[in-house]
Formats: sequence, C-alpha cells, structure tokens
Amino acid sequence: MMRLSALVLASLLVAAVAHADEPAAADGGAPPVPVDAPAEATPDPSALANRLKDLEDRLLAIESENHELKKSVQKASRPRLPPASFTLADSFKLRLTGYVDIGFFKPTGDGVAYVRDVGHALHPEFANVPWVFLGDPWANPVNSQGDSADLGLDRTNIPRYDPIQSHGKSSFLVNTVNLGFAGSVGEHLFYETSLNFEPRQGTMGSSGDQVDMDLAYIEYKPSKTRDLHIFVGKFESTFGIEYRNRKAPDRFGITPSLIARYTTGTPTGLKIRGSFLDGRLTYNFAVTNGGMTTEKFGHFFNEIDRNDFKTLSGRLSFGQKFSRFAFEIGVSGLVGAQDLQAAENMYGWQVGADLHLVVGDFHLRAEYLHVVQQGGGVTASPMLDGNGMYAELTYQFLPWLGAVARVDFRRATLKALPNLYLGDDLRVTAGLRFDIAFNLIAKAEYVRVQELSGPEIDDDVFTTSIIVRY
Repeated sequence: MMRLSALVLASLLVAAVAHADEPAAADGGAPPVPVDAPAEATPDPSALANRLKDLEDRLLAIESENHELKKSVQKASRPRLPPASFTLADSFKLRLTGYVDIGFFKPTGDGVAYVRDVGHALHPEFANVPWVFLGDPWANPVNSQGDSADLGLDRTNIPRYDPIQSHGKSSFLVNTVNLGFAGSVGEHLFYETSLNFEPRQGTMGSSGDQVDMDLAYIEYKPSKTRDLHIFVGKFESTFGIEYRNRKAPDRFGITPSLIARYTTGTPTGLKIRGSFLDGRLTYNFAVTNGGMTTEKFGHFFNEIDRNDFKTLSGRLSFGQKFSRFAFEIGVSGLVGAQDLQAAENMYGWQVGADLHLVVGDFHLRAEYLHVVQQGGGVTASPMLDGNGMYAELTYQFLPWLGAVARVDFRRATLKALPNLYLGDDLRVTAGLRFDIAFNLIAKAEYVRVQELSGPEIDDDVFTTSIIVRY
C-alpha cells in the first residue's frame, strides 16, 4: 500500500511537471506544436526508477516522522492534574504532595540473602572474628526503599530490627504512604517536607509501624535569571544520579541498585547547587552531618552528628541535549569523619562516576562507586571497603507500557563486631511498567541474585507495586 501510494504520488508529480512545461494556447486550447519541433524524447527508465525510489524514501521518512510526532503528542497529552495550591497571606503558597505504594512479593528460599560460614570452613583466615557471613542481607529488596524480604537474626540469634520477616512466604505489603508539603514565600524562598509512613510487622504487642521524616529543607534562590539554589535542612543527596529517581513514583522500575544504600540517603546540613554554560555544566556541593548512606543501612548514617569534622561532598557534571539525543556524565566525591563515632581523625570517603544517555525512548543510566570507611578506634566502629556498579536500560514501548533491565554488582567487606560480612554478588533485574494514568502506575519485577563467591543462596525475589500519586 505504501509503495502504491508512492507510485501514484510520483505519477501525479510527473504529469504536473509535464503540464507546467507546455506553453498555453491563447484560447485555452491545446498548445501549438512547432512544425520543426523534434520528436519527444523517450524517458530513461532507470532515471524514472531512481526518481520513484527517491520519492518513496521521502514518503517513508515523512511517515516515520509523523509516527514519532504522534508518540510525542500522546505522551504530552497524558491526563495530568494541575498542581493545585493554597494561597495564603503575604504571598505564602502551599501545595500538598504524596503517594501510596502497595505491593505484593514472593521471595525464593527462606527470604534471607546471606549464610553463615560455619566453623570458618571457607575463610579460616578470619578465625579471630566470632561470626563470618557470606552474601548481602539487602541483596533481595521487595520495594523502592530497598527493604529486604527477610533480614533474619544474623543467623546467630542476635536481635535486629527486621520490619518484614517474610520467612520466604508471599505477602501483600503497604510499602509507603507518603505525605509532603511544598511551598513558597514570595519569589525567592521555597521549602519542602516529605514524611513516610510504613506499616510493618510488630512483635510482642508493638505495632512495628514506622514514621520517617524523609525531607525537610528550605531553599533560597537569590536570582531569577541565574541558576543558583541554596538549601538548608534535610535534603536530597549530592552523590551520583540514582537519588533523582529514588521514590516509588519516580523510579522507572521498583527496586534500587546494590549501591543505592551508599548514595541515596537524605543528609542534614547546607547545600549549594547551580549551573553554568546554559545548564551544560552543573555543580552540587554540601556540608553535612554525615555521608549519603540511607538511614536503614544503619552502620553509617548520622541524623545528629557525633563529631566536629563535617562531611564534604559534591558532584560535577557536563551534559548536552539535542533533538532525540542527550547525555550527561558526572563525577562525585565525599570525605569526612566516619559516622556514629566521636574521633575527628577516623575518616570515611567514597568516589564515583555516572552516565545518563538518552537515545529516542531509550534511557541508559550507569554508575560506579568505591567506598572506604576506616573503622576501629575506641568505639570499635564498623569497617567497610567496597566497590559496586550498575547499568540500567529503560525503554518506553508505548505511552502506557515500558520495560526495564538492570545489571548490578557489589563486592564489599563489612566488619561490624562481632560480625564480618563478605559480599560478592551479581544481580540481574527485569521488569515492566504500566502507566495506566498519570496518577496511577503499576509495575512488576523479577530480581535474580547470583553469589560470585561462596555458596549459592536461593534468594531471588518477584515483586510488584501499584502506585497512586497526588
């Protein structure tokens, strides 16, 4: 049908050109033919074929462009509620934000992603450490917060807070109920708060439910024309790029990467962010109480600092956008006194690099991280030495259907007496995303965990999520 359309179009164009080249008769009749006019040359078949092929290629290009334009219009026309807000006295505006994230998951095995090296059989070199474990307790998350299907009891009956405790069974779970307020005072002062409510498993009559103050900051933008923002309070990370999509509605898939625990926390302090060169060169620097680890990774997080040497962190990036292609490449760094201990000369640091590449409806995000926490001292603080990376590819097939695939890796040694964890994991994640409406999203993922050293653990997980945002 497309070829026939091209042929018809070509025929009409040839006829029109021929008609335009003929001189018109004065009375509107047929044009006069000179007596000595030469016979009309027979058209070259190969030239006509080339011309028809050129016209057909142009038609195909126009149809492809129209298809892409139609997809863009469909995406832009998704039903979206306007950002309603309250306007109060003295130019004070307030807007309610939030979402509800409900899921269903089924882990394999008993839901625990690590095992004990009984009798130090595999690692006799650590015979002086009471307990040695192989694997990663947080390798099999069931939601966007990174909650493990089951943290167990360290396999040693040492008590720890385990909010899910699935014991390998399938379960429905209200992952998060988020409530936030975003507002402005005049044209230069802004603020945001974000509060998470997490219904979890209680014990011995306790509810087990958690309330987490996720964000609480004030933002000052001194100029309308210059991209400069100053933050004070509890704000987003300055390390890497995964923090941009850490919340359930923003994350394309469900689960975080294996290195998200080191980069997506919300520290408290002072931050400055801005850009130069029409937004191509960006910077993001902060002075905070502690590092960028998540609060649930409890060995390295400060809400209230315990030393005077604050943590310094930052990221520099360069990016460029074209019509259907864009890229951003960045480097990050962090250094400061280690969290949860009082010494000024016990340091922790980490470095990283990241890439975000956009080609049409494909998005590729990748990050690399190296982290060191010195450990020891009078408080016997935990010691950490780890490397990790991930590469995540997403594609939007249709305005309502997308897919995600991620490969990530983490190798780390964590010594938190009396335990030593030796993690060496490769993980493959595949999932689908359904944008039923702008405010209604459904997702499904399967996470395959492969231990690269030590025994293989049955610790895969299938998980789903349905999100309503407002």
